[in-house]
Amino acid sequence: MGVRFLSKAQMKHLTILAICIAAYIIYFTLASFLRYDNFYTGRFDLGNMDQAVWNTINGRIFETSNINGDVISRLSTHADFLLILLSPFYLIWEHPKTLLLIQTFVLGFGAFFVYAIAKNVIKNNNLSLTLAIAYLLYPAMQYTNLYDFHAVTLAATFLLAAFYFLLKKKYIWLTIFLVLSGLTKEQVWITVALIGFYGFIVNKSKRVFFLALSLIFIFFFYYLVWHAIPNARGSQHFALSYFSEFGDSPTEIVKNIIASPQKIFTIMLTGNPLNYLKQLLYPLGLFSLLAPFFLIFALPDLLINLLSNNPQLHQIYYQYSAAITPFVFISAIYGVKNIKIWFPKIPNALVVCYLLIVACYSAYAFGPLPFSKSPNIDMFTKPQKNRVVIENFLSRVPEEYRVAATNNLGSHLSQRQRIATVPEGIYDSDIVLFLINNISKLSKDEKKAFESVMLNEDYKIAFHIGNFIVFEKR
Repeated sequence: MGVRFLSKAQMKHLTILAICIAAYIIYFTLASFLRYDNFYTGRFDLGNMDQAVWNTINGRIFETSNINGDVISRLSTHADFLLILLSPFYLIWEHPKTLLLIQTFVLGFGAFFVYAIAKNVIKNNNLSLTLAIAYLLYPAMQYTNLYDFHAVTLAATFLLAAFYFLLKKKYIWLTIFLVLSGLTKEQVWITVALIGFYGFIVNKSKRVFFLALSLIFIFFFYYLVWHAIPNARGSQHFALSYFSEFGDSPTEIVKNIIASPQKIFTIMLTGNPLNYLKQLLYPLGLFSLLAPFFLIFALPDLLINLLSNNPQLHQIYYQYSAAITPFVFISAIYGVKNIKIWFPKIPNALVVCYLLIVACYSAYAFGPLPFSKSPNIDMFTKPQKNRVVIENFLSRVPEEYRVAATNNLGSHLSQRQRIATVPEGIYDSDIVLFLINNISKLSKDEKKAFESVMLNEDYKIAFHIGNFIVFEKR
């Protein structure tokens, strides 16, 4: 529908939505840029992503270096091929902040697809706008936006877009966004295959198309996890160690998960999943539980997170909830629709107020915004001393130098072929750089590396200001 056919009420709601999206983009662009400027980003993972994109635009497709500084294929870690598609943006601005800017814009525009899906399903402007605002306030998404850059983070918006075009029966756009989603990370191919199977069920006239799409996506997942990544790595996918209780190969893990339902519940209950699920579902007033069918699409990533022995996957503070977020909202949208069907006398205004109150409270209780209980604002309140001097020095480090640096310097030195992360690779490097914000927070290995370089006669201090120390090989 063209803009000229929109009513005044619709234009009013779209204007409010545009203002909210703009406010989100402005704040999170500023916050993420300041995190970079003040060395709160790291080699893991902004530096890794930047190096892969920078290498790609310079002719070394999907190439990066490992923790030791050895040149490897990015595929040995993850199949986030979307980084290749992002590389042309470096022709405009060859900087890690380009990725941060893209991430914020893409996530912000996810609110438009939440609004569009809700408008299509609920057919109410006020409720649709409220759900879109709740998306912009969603703690898990905001944390994902702040935690450096990850290609899979963009899947949150891509999957919402795919579902919208599925509803609108725009199959070319649906396929484009399903493929873009799969390109963000290897396991997302399972999620897009499930969407394909859903299309097969609900659209009888396109069953061959959806079945073919789903089978292709399943093949992609199988080939990447069982063959491509192990071949590039020379061993099994590193993340399989997170599921060591179920086996040490993809086949064993899948087989034992299916055959051990009791073990699954035991592991999930010991990992405090209720708090994780609460932080995922409560910000939408638990409406997602009123249409649980659509949470099936989130099941692959939910199972990966809940069954993992890595505690980071049980939290909303990282990128691991990115492919879950869209389906929390889609199921909540259908949950609101069910409430309207089951209890038609409940006024829409009451549902709007409830959603806004819960969304605002959740942003306060769980989120990173300045007014929240545990705000993530160190980039505003604790700027790095001598940051301009440090950045100037880093910008002059020759590209051909082999470098080892602490993680907090990694994203500022990643546009080179080789970079190691302290404590690894220090004796194979031309220079070793330390930015020590808090000596007590250094790991045992990092402390040992620092002391070792200090006492090593092969290295001399080339530069030192405050907590920034550079050693150069004599």
